[in-house]
Amino acid sequence: MFNEVLFVAPIYTRKGGIASVLKTYKDNINSFNFFASIYFSNKVVNLLIFPFILFYYIVFLLFKPSIKIIHIHGASRGSFYRKYFIFKISKLLNKKVVYHMHGGKFHIFYNNSSKSNKKRIENFINKSDALIVLSTEWSKYFTTKFNQKKINILNNIVPFQNNIDKKIDKKIKLLFLGRINNNKGIYDLLNVINKNKEFYNNKITLAIGGDGETQKLKDFILKHKLENIVTFYGWTKAKLKNKLLSESHIMILPSYNEGLPITLLEAMSYSMPLISTHVGGIARILKHEKNGIVVKPGDLYMIDNAIKYYIDNKDKIAIHGENSYNIVKDFYPKTVLNSLLNIYKKIN
Repeated sequence: MFNEVLFVAPIYTRKGGIASVLKTYKDNINSFNFFASIYFSNKVVNLLIFPFILFYYIVFLLFKPSIKIIHIHGASRGSFYRKYFIFKISKLLNKKVVYHMHGGKFHIFYNNSSKSNKKRIENFINKSDALIVLSTEWSKYFTTKFNQKKINILNNIVPFQNNIDKKIDKKIKLLFLGRINNNKGIYDLLNVINKNKEFYNNKITLAIGGDGETQKLKDFILKHKLENIVTFYGWTKAKLKNKLLSESHIMILPSYNEGLPITLLEAMSYSMPLISTHVGGIARILKHEKNGIVVKPGDLYMIDNAIKYYIDNKDKIAIHGENSYNIVKDFYPKTVLNSLLNIYKKIN
């Protein structure tokens, strides 16, 4: 049935969680039809070429009548507006539309939108043939705010990994992977390390991978002389990311808003405990003192205590990592793709 489906999303060679999901779909679906809504990281270039992309999209569908379902992957702000035009064209061409919501800040985007934009958002969500969300929390939100009857919870997809037995020498290796900004809680984490750096020295290391406010991050590390503890790798491509996941012991992501981060799921597939918040869908995968430690967004005291918990209880790292590995099995390709096929069958 996948040969009748067209996936629409940013090109999967780009950075970001949606691209990672689409790359995993591509690697596990034989008949994978894909249309890129954007190609470049430059917003101005993407805006200028978008009319041509829409024209090509119409031609693409006209010459591929076997496509019956358009599976649109989207988020907030610019992503929404691009996908809205694609949605309207798809419906005009009598295609079924599945809208797959990834954005962790969609509620903020909707609340801050003008009346006219709210109507567009409502039209997109309500008139889609099915809506896919990442957690029960997001399902409740869309059920309350919108008139969409076919809301489906679908696990994010991550590649299968063999269980990894990780040895801990003297230092515990923490890992942060994500966009460098306040929303991800990276500066909260760095402030905790800075305030306790004498204690943490020779006890932990923190590897950071991501893009965004990279210069601000580098300046913070240099200003507070954290080089002995913190290493920034920039954006981590697949080979480096897999190396960091293989070598690190604990994933830490003290976010303020999320959908269901691929970063955490990938860490779990590498047998890692999590230190994170319960925002968005994270409560589905993070069980306090079972496969990690739950902290509140912005609570530096809780972040500090979570790190110290694993320093004092190193034996828990392997136990919690094993639990993570068992929990994430439902996010592997075979299970997720079977669930996705069932969603398609209901609307086809």
